[in-house]
Amino acid sequence: MEVKETVIRLMTRLAIEHSAVNLSQGFTDEAPVYDMVWGGISAMLGGTEEGVRRIESTTLREILEAEGEAGGNSLEITLKELLAEVRNPRDYLNQYSFPFGIPELRHAIADYTEAFHGHRPDPEEQVTVVLGASEGMAVAFRSLLDPGDCVVVIQPYHELYPSQAEIFGLVPRFVTLREDRDAGTWRLDRDEVRSVVSDPSVKAFVVNTPHNPTGKVLNDDELSFIAESCRTYDLFAITDEIYEHITFEGHRHSYLAGFEGMAERTVVVNSISKTGRSTGWRIGWVITPPERTRRLRAVHDNLVVQAPTPLQKGAVSLLRQDRAFFDGIAAGYLRKRDLLLDGLREVGFTASPPEGAYYLFADYRSVPALAAMTPTDAAMHLIREVGVATVPGDNFYATGNEGDRYLRFAFCRSVETIEAGIERLRAGL
Repeated sequence: MEVKETVIRLMTRLAIEHSAVNLSQGFTDEAPVYDMVWGGISAMLGGTEEGVRRIESTTLREILEAEGEAGGNSLEITLKELLAEVRNPRDYLNQYSFPFGIPELRHAIADYTEAFHGHRPDPEEQVTVVLGASEGMAVAFRSLLDPGDCVVVIQPYHELYPSQAEIFGLVPRFVTLREDRDAGTWRLDRDEVRSVVSDPSVKAFVVNTPHNPTGKVLNDDELSFIAESCRTYDLFAITDEIYEHITFEGHRHSYLAGFEGMAERTVVVNSISKTGRSTGWRIGWVITPPERTRRLRAVHDNLVVQAPTPLQKGAVSLLRQDRAFFDGIAAGYLRKRDLLLDGLREVGFTASPPEGAYYLFADYRSVPALAAMTPTDAAMHLIREVGVATVPGDNFYATGNEGDRYLRFAFCRSVETIEAGIERLRAGL
């Protein structure tokens, strides 16, 4: 197969080239969670656990007095110079650590999972720290399945699911979510699912909820159906749960591994990217049934060795936050969702309000300037002529023509950025 650059990242490059407001790729322009950032900084400078504890309690007065700078020109010392004085000459927190993750983070992941889902995976035998959810999906595919095996992917999908599957010689089989505009949601055709999963060559089912790009949150009845399908046809479920804290208006994320008979056949993929506003850190994890862990860790070790050690320390600080922090994540995104939804509807788009995640999958056929265009042409028109970057809807489909009417907008940017994008849409459409 020919491996290509992802269209999503291409649209970001084009947004930069054309000075467009970037509502295409799913990363924010707001600062990551500070406690998490400080956890990484203190590890980088502290070098050892003792050094980290020392940095946590060192005051500015102590640093200046140690250097004889308590008065005089002390206010002229740069922050860089100050931090250089507390840096530990001894170090292991910027070095190789266990390939499958530092113990502190694996225990934090286990505690976090128990707190939110009532199930505590064994941090020694089930939790593997990986380079973000993208690597997590890749090692799950490679360790669970063999070339020629089929894997079910719900379309529209994140483009990495089928492309990674094909890289490893797997065969994607597609089932389709379809928009029910009257009900304001997206629905999965259960007969279509049954017809696909009953094929003996199908070995796994990728489940992404909250869903990118539609914002669909699969409810317990829908997940029970998927769980029943996996049990009946002896399938693995590979769950992508990175948007678990971004749900709106009574919708809640449910943990498929906690459904009856699913713990032994579910591989959970998660990361700090969305929860911590830190997509560039590339810290994620995979939770596996114990008998599947060794092979997954071997694949991970041989592909990338490990995730960055100091950033793992930062991730510990994130996952140890109070429950109120996680419960408050969705509120900011709800405001942004409604702002962008209203702006898009004002210029002619139609869209069901996302139930979770931070994307709007909007139908552009009622926008006069775009109605006759293909999704790619519509997206390129918006970048070049209007100054707003989106992602063409057909990029999220492999079969049929369902995607020919959609563009994906991301509302994870700041309110100011979203407002600027709306103003450009008003002016240009």
